Amino acid sequence: MNIANDEIEIRNFIEADFNTFYQLTSDKESHQTAGLEYEPNENKSKNIFDKYLVLANSYAVALKSSHQMLGIIELNERGVSNGLDKTREVGFIIAPVFRHKGYATQALKLILNYGFKTLALTEIWASVKTNNAVPQTLLTKLGFRYIYQVSQDPLHLESQENMLKYYLLKNEDGTD
Repeated sequence: MNIANDEIEIRNFIEADFNTFYQLTSDKESHQTAGLEYEPNENKSKNIFDKYLVLANSYAVALKSSHQMLGIIELNERGVSNGLDKTREVGFIIAPVFRHKGYATQALKLILNYGFKTLALTEIWASVKTNNAVPQTLLTKLGFRYIYQVSQDPLHLESQENMLKYYLLKNEDGTD
């Protein structure tokens, strides 16, 4: 995949992305807030990265001018039956050094447009940990509606760090 605006691109991963990928996987805060794999060991992180190189629906967010990786965005299938084939779940994370510069907003706009226009999706979902306010605000700003909250671990229902908020954006332009 390669979609872009004037500033960023969403593209398949390339070997040169590993340094930024490793910054993300070795950052405990990124794991705690976004759920990205935490792996401080560089060799083990490289093994994870090798899977991302071939993983369908996971892409690098990069600067268009230099192709420098800024983060990860995913548009994962939610299932293939009962109408779920026209829905996806978006996930995203931007490396700490590149945060608060509008890159996540731009990446989400690009992937949402791709999902609704190119893939003809009817719905795009997003889940966010309850303690991660920044993406919750961003999703709401982009038109997602909060739907419900659920625990990732039914054995620890009282644990806030296991709680996810789910947001939904429907294709409202009538192209579904």
